[in-house]
Amino acid sequence: MAETITPVVHGGRRRPYAVAAALHVAGATISAGLLGGVLGTAGALARAPWEWTAPAVVVVAAVYFGREAFSLPVPLPDRKRQVPEWWRTFYSPAVAALLYGAGLGVGFLTYLSFGTFAVVMAGAVASGDPLAGALLCIPFGLGRGLAVVAVTWRGVPVERLDAVAESAGPRLVNAAALAAVAVAGAL
Repeated sequence: MAETITPVVHGGRRRPYAVAAALHVAGATISAGLLGGVLGTAGALARAPWEWTAPAVVVVAAVYFGREAFSLPVPLPDRKRQVPEWWRTFYSPAVAALLYGAGLGVGFLTYLSFGTFAVVMAGAVASGDPLAGALLCIPFGLGRGLAVVAVTWRGVPVERLDAVAESAGPRLVNAAALAAVAVAGAL
């Protein structure tokens, strides 16, 4: 997937690479925002926020904190695979980059390493507001899109990104973020 937006695919030419990279980031950001809007709308239809909204988000954050900090066997809401590779050969590099970004931005349609986005999705539903839901999810899509672009732009092998994601550092950062959400929600 990341191979679709590397400068090498574009013959070292900057303009086609920049277009593919921008489309990838835009696809990830927009799809994450749309997901957040849909989740916020679902919450609104269910008449959120409720009196137990904050405690529910705190519980979800605490459960995923346990997963990240103590390796508790808590499942992630994901597909355990990436976006279809055939898109790379069927579509133009620009369209494939946009589609790959859109798939990553939705989050649970692809592989997730950490439970942090599950808490963000819970917060989007609990907000009961489509705009708030979108604003909660947009940073996830933006970050996910930019991470792939940063790796491909710097020529770092994708396997190295996977190795970093599986190391203790990101897990501890996510655990700290989840702890902060749990504490803030509890207060």
